[in-house]
Amino acid sequence: MCPVSPRGLWLVWDDHLLVYVWQFDMVPQQQADVDLATRLHVLKQATRAAGEFLGDIFPLDQIKSYAHLVPRFGEAADNRFTSTNSFHSAQSFWLNSYFDKEFYYALLL
Repeated sequence: MCPVSPRGLWLVWDDHLLVYVWQFDMVPQQQADVDLATRLHVLKQATRAAGEFLGDIFPLDQIKSYAHLVPRFGEAADNRFTSTNSFHSAQSFWLNSYFDKEFYYALLL
């Protein structure tokens, strides 16, 4: 997004594109930081005390890289999930290390 400042006023973010991002926390597994079956890290959306998702607005040039997240459904996926709503409805996610190995290792180091 690119907010527009009031006429005649210059603000610090005037020449920056802004992005809203959600915060994800790593979910520790029983004996390790990764799921033993898939060898992938499990992430869960961070929430405020009231249950709202935690996120913030950043200048786009401060984001160093992307992450490939895959919804984690468990034993069976809810049959109401579609390709357009599954990401917003899932409770936890896999951090997909198989998407781009070089990126994955750089992110965790």
